[in-house]
Amino acid sequence: MKTLLKHWHAKGPNNFDASAFHPRLTRQTTPTLDKRISMAKSPKTEKAEPVQGAEPQTASEIKYPRRTERRRRTREKILNVAFEQFSKTGFAATTMQTIADAADIHVTTLFMHFNSKNDLASSLAAQGVDTLRERAWAARASKGFFEFYREEALAYAAIRRSAAQSDAALWNNLRHDRELAFAWTQYEHGQKDVYAEYIAAEFKLDRASGYLADLAAALLVECLILPHERWAAAPAKHKLADEIERAVDLAEKAARQMLAAGEKRA
Repeated sequence: MKTLLKHWHAKGPNNFDASAFHPRLTRQTTPTLDKRISMAKSPKTEKAEPVQGAEPQTASEIKYPRRTERRRRTREKILNVAFEQFSKTGFAATTMQTIADAADIHVTTLFMHFNSKNDLASSLAAQGVDTLRERAWAARASKGFFEFYREEALAYAAIRRSAAQSDAALWNNLRHDRELAFAWTQYEHGQKDVYAEYIAAEFKLDRASGYLADLAAALLVECLILPHERWAAAPAKHKLADEIERAVDLAEKAARQMLAAGEKRA
């Protein structure tokens, strides 16, 4: 120990080499006094805060942007083809192989994106809700809720105006398909949520403490379902587009009355 102290005083604190006295100690594991002081004074580097609202990217997405974009396009193509096949031949009659062939991809590629037809149906429902939410957010700055709702409903009615009797049977089968029940419920729940958000924002309603916005939204979503059921039961007797327009007029009037009554009570 005396020898160690003597060597330390002779060499000075910055030039002292402890490895001369212990083989496991090296210059790298024994920082100099100046370096230790510098390390103590150096501030820690702050980590960058994530951007609010931005979805985190995985390391693979950052490293391989082209591959990520290619996968996104393939997934979008599969969803579009699946929707067409379900609409054309029905959910039960559509196989994963049929979807893969129509999308011009190998069936193993299809299973890399979706585990089953149920997974596809749920993804279609989620995609539909996301698209509706984007349109609603874009419309808020320039349109009242009921204007937005009526435009959405009547635009759909215009598309369905040419619906044939075979479409009615297909819609009825899809609607009552047990395997599709979860996807239908998922979409309707999301649709109600989008409408309720819009209503609550416009009429300054608190959804956490009240039911009015959600009740109005539920009424307006249901009014889009009932015309389909009436039309599917007797497609030769009813025209879907006309039924939707009638239901929208009635539901809008009722929803406005509900909201007006709620404002008076408040």
